[in-house]
Amino acid sequence: MPACRAEDFLLASKRCEISNLQQLLMTGELVKSISQLVHTLQRERGLSNVYIASSGQRFGPQRLAQIEQGEHLETELKAGLASINLDACHLSGSVRLYTRIAYVVHGLNSLPSIRQKALSLQISVKELTGLMSRLIAGLLSVVFEAADTATDPDITRALVAMFNFMQGKELAGQERAWGASGFAAGHFELEDQQKLHDLIDAQSRCFEVFTEFSSESPLISWQALQSDPCSDELIRLRQLVARSEEGQAIPSAFSEIWYDVATCRIDAMRAIESLLAADLLELCQTKLKAAEQDLQNHRRLLDDLAREDDVGSSSLSYLTDSLHAYEQDLSITPRRSVYELLKAQSMRLQLVNDELQQARQALTERKTLERAKGLLMEYQGLSEEAAYRQIRQAAMEQNLRVIDIADTIIKRTQAIIGKNDRRVLF
Repeated sequence: MPACRAEDFLLASKRCEISNLQQLLMTGELVKSISQLVHTLQRERGLSNVYIASSGQRFGPQRLAQIEQGEHLETELKAGLASINLDACHLSGSVRLYTRIAYVVHGLNSLPSIRQKALSLQISVKELTGLMSRLIAGLLSVVFEAADTATDPDITRALVAMFNFMQGKELAGQERAWGASGFAAGHFELEDQQKLHDLIDAQSRCFEVFTEFSSESPLISWQALQSDPCSDELIRLRQLVARSEEGQAIPSAFSEIWYDVATCRIDAMRAIESLLAADLLELCQTKLKAAEQDLQNHRRLLDDLAREDDVGSSSLSYLTDSLHAYEQDLSITPRRSVYELLKAQSMRLQLVNDELQQARQALTERKTLERAKGLLMEYQGLSEEAAYRQIRQAAMEQNLRVIDIADTIIKRTQAIIGKNDRRVLF
């Protein structure tokens, strides 16, 4: 019967940590590919909206060039997805992650027919925007699941920052698309104005979370963008839309100005997104290298312990403190027992878990808010934007946080759902 040794399980825990970090590194590379494709699809959506709204008179060649670039990135992303080990179902979050990826692959396979309809003007701006926005939302949901299932608090924070920045950038892309189609049509309906207002408000919420979790370099670039001429000009155009009366004529030539200004801002955001992706990959690589070195240290020290036992050392053997030597880069001098080393490992894992829960708080709150909005949409027939406005208004009136109102909606719905009661949920 093989011996059951504490040392074997200690080393196994280190190998599991390395395996998780290797998975996170692959996830980081996948997130980078997704961010590149999302940016290209956002540009295609904006160009296609102007093309359709202008009856094919504007942005035709630019749209085709953008589609070609998108097809290349789609091929790269699919190749990356194909390399995933689909038998690794033991990994945390695999069910949700694989479901999100399945949705994305289905959406990517539907793109050629959508593009053909746009080319032949057989699809409306609203329908095209909805289809492409849902695909982009699916791509972003993969990033969200990656953040929600990451097992390292620092990497989780980096993923939270990146997801919220990508989500804010996507909302900026939707704003570009809706604004461009309104200008191209020569007027804005009240519904269009409200939609743009909601998109601007939602962007602010995403970027607030990003600033909380971001590393220094992307944050500095984001702060610089706030005073960029593109941002200033976009604010003036937003004000023009907000002040216009419903149906008031606006020169359609403004559509290209709006698109160029919004694109200037989004391109600058893309540069920040690239910084976030680079920081994420570097962090994953650093963590992986450190874990591999830590495993080597533990193996060497446990081998030393075994040799001491072989030459008749006392039953309470001592071990060099690898943890402090590794983390502080000091000379190895203290000596500890195996028990003390295991205790130090346990305390470190507890600290990591506490930090991980803090990093995941923003994701948990987002899931709560999304669930509350979904309930309002289902039981009161509201749009997503209207559902959020109702939650926010209730929070203001009751002097509570939005997340508190969302939690109340969920609890009250659970209490009345069995009665088929469709009354106001808060």
